[in-house]
Amino acid sequence: MGNSRDKKENNTSMTLLLYISALSMGIAYGAHVPLVPVFARDVLNATYTEVGMIGMANYLPYAFFPLIVGLLLDRLNKGSMLLVGVSMALASIAMLSISRSVLDLALIRAFSGIAHAFFWPSAEAMISMRGDDDEHGNDDRSSSTSKNKNDNSSNSNSSSSLDTVRSISRFTMAWVSGYMAGPLIGSSLFHLGYIQLFIYSSTMIIPALICSIILLSRRYGQGSMPTDYRSMNGKERDRKRKKRRSNSSSSTMYLALMSMIRGRVMLIAMIMYYSASFAILLSIVPSYMKDNGIDEQLIGLLFFIFGIARLLTLFSIQLFARYEHISIIIASIAIASSMLIMYITPTSYHFGIALLALGFAFSIYFPITLTMLTRNVPSMMIGSMVGLYETIFGVGWALGPVASGIVADTFSIDAPYLAMFLVGVVIIPLYMVLRLRAGTTTVTK
Repeated sequence: MGNSRDKKENNTSMTLLLYISALSMGIAYGAHVPLVPVFARDVLNATYTEVGMIGMANYLPYAFFPLIVGLLLDRLNKGSMLLVGVSMALASIAMLSISRSVLDLALIRAFSGIAHAFFWPSAEAMISMRGDDDEHGNDDRSSSTSKNKNDNSSNSNSSSSLDTVRSISRFTMAWVSGYMAGPLIGSSLFHLGYIQLFIYSSTMIIPALICSIILLSRRYGQGSMPTDYRSMNGKERDRKRKKRRSNSSSSTMYLALMSMIRGRVMLIAMIMYYSASFAILLSIVPSYMKDNGIDEQLIGLLFFIFGIARLLTLFSIQLFARYEHISIIIASIAIASSMLIMYITPTSYHFGIALLALGFAFSIYFPITLTMLTRNVPSMMIGSMVGLYETIFGVGWALGPVASGIVADTFSIDAPYLAMFLVGVVIIPLYMVLRLRAGTTTVTK
């Protein structure tokens, strides 16, 4: 009973520290990221293709680093990986103040992308690990009533899925709350100049750095061991470790990854559509706004509206989590509609409507799709599966900005948004048809 209480207190402390870290990181990124494309255009005289290349440099590491980080998470202390990500994030933002060319900015943004690839998978794995600990605790308490556990397995699976969505959405809410306040802070600091803005933004990560150090010092990222494992002698533990290593061998990992991808190609395509749209919003849209007569302060206000939409949606995420595929379709329609709005009427009022719809869509997508792709994954492979999800996300992040930048310079500055709308017109009905054939519109009840 005492061990169970201690584990619950440790899980609560770990979650609180992760939430504070996300809030701090969100404020720091929100304060400067919306103005990086404007900085590239106004100060470095970058073309839209170069702005897209800068965005791609930021997001390209996310196309392969999360999978590497995920594999490391299953072998190393998760708190140490989190600390690496937070430290790199602080350094990368401060380094923006010394960028003097498009190449400088691209290299620094690539470094920031690597920091992101360490921070998000580490935090997500720790949150998933907490859910797994709770599940093991329930299993221990019900070991003497195994037949009841079998009878209620479907109910506990549904509850576990909803709990995972809830935990992920709360962590995202902490980030979004910071990212919502960040643009207002960045806009208020803009009169000091870009260099001061970047330096002050980097200092906003210090609380996250402190939380990461605490998580590492208290070894919250080590994961939990069943009670019977803790009571084993040295030889028995060695045998257990060897068995765990054999279960997570490269061949097993490969089969698990292939099995997860097989049959989910359209879901992966939808995730890439979502992530490409997200990257375009962060890396290209601010410059598009500026070229349509919107100043830096109003850009910050519009991204504040985007943050409000994300936050409000995350508060009600459980309503959408019960109808996973339907929610993804609704969110995708919102993304495509927003792209069409920005193409037809690029005014401040209509940008506000588009960003409200995008905030709604993006907040639905992340917790639901992450839960879908990591459902029923063994705890020893959580890090790898989270890494794979983030890699899929990163591919869209990398392709979106560079493709939209090239399209903008080749055709017109509004052409990327028409192109993204047309992609949605193709991909959404295809996903709907496949879901209807499979007969799966709900997963949790």
